[in-house]
Amino acid sequence: MSGEHSRAVASRVLVVDDEAAVRSVLVRALVLWGYEVDAAHDGEAALAHLSRLPDGYACVLLDLTMPGIGGEATYRELKQIKPDVPVVLMSGYAPEAAIASLSEHPPAGFLQKPFDIKTLRATVQSALAI
Repeated sequence: MSGEHSRAVASRVLVVDDEAAVRSVLVRALVLWGYEVDAAHDGEAALAHLSRLPDGYACVLLDLTMPGIGGEATYRELKQIKPDVPVVLMSGYAPEAAIASLSEHPPAGFLQKPFDIKTLRATVQSALAI
């Protein structure tokens, strides 16, 4: 087993997306690559996960457009709980528009929907290298 794969097995990722199909694809891909994954269907659930395990996540994949607590508010709260957790934002909007108001805590990465699996893997690996 390579060192990179060993590291991935020890890494837990939190996936936050209100679309069940998107969550499912993300979780299956990450598990296939050796990550432990928790999934949340909205911002409140994501914040509950991070509050329970503030040091338990190597990375968070966060959709910006969700009902209830939106992605931007969730992002700010996540950074209050754990300022150094790398967060990859996901959105159908262009990155500039999506992250313009988050400049005080820039995200570790951005995935513009729809994205392919190769881009997902590269973005997660890059976020974990930070």
